[in-house]
Amino acid sequence: MTGFIDRSQWETFLNEFSKRNQLRPTRLEVIGDIGAQEQEAFLPFLGVSVDAKDGSGGIEIALGGEAAADERQLTRHISNVERIAPLIGTTGVEDGLGIEDRDGVKTLLSFAALREIEAHAAGQQ
Repeated sequence: MTGFIDRSQWETFLNEFSKRNQLRPTRLEVIGDIGAQEQEAFLPFLGVSVDAKDGSGGIEIALGGEAAADERQLTRHISNVERIAPLIGTTGVEDGLGIEDRDGVKTLLSFAALREIEAHAAGQQ
């Protein structure tokens, strides 16, 4: 990960990142000692924020349906965060967010493309 966000800017950056990427389909992976573990795929992105109650520099990622009745929800809490970096794709668009904790465990939030929708939209033009 490159282009790390200064810790003093985390809250502002994460608020803006959340607004820009609201409801995009996601993929969440955790990469640690045992390799890459996929946590979920295609849940809508609700937001990411600094956990004010966690004095250890915690970050929370919220994913899931908009409606309270939608049971597809996931909240990932990451403690002892050391670094945060936006993941920028080859086209210069935000493709996600990388978060690294004190132990070197990386959480990668990637925005997934829904190919069947993109293909259908391209055919409409």
